[in-house]
Amino acid sequence: MDDMWSTDVWDEVKLFFPNNSNKSQIMVTTRLSNVAAHFGPDAPHEMNFLDEDKSWNLFFEKVFLEAACPPELEEIGKKIAKGCGGLPLALVVIAGLVAKSEKCNKLKVDGLNIVCIY
Repeated sequence: MDDMWSTDVWDEVKLFFPNNSNKSQIMVTTRLSNVAAHFGPDAPHEMNFLDEDKSWNLFFEKVFLEAACPPELEEIGKKIAKGCGGLPLALVVIAGLVAKSEKCNKLKVDGLNIVCIY
């Protein structure tokens, strides 16, 4: 279950999951430490934002797969990766869109917009 904001929601939803001792597990994500603590005594696994280098590496891997990044695209690629704010999901989604987009003569970053110039 993704992005749980309230323990009350879990208390209502868990009624629909059977408790038949088969050791099934449910993964829950939340941004709130009090909600994470509600699920038991084990310390929650905390995720951090990616730094600029890790963001660029993830973006590069998803856009170019095994190929080398053309030197003329590295600067714009790093700007795009930085604009994702270290959020892995944002990086993967944007990289997927860039990888599938038509080839441009030039990419330009205009604020939060990426403009393809043909």
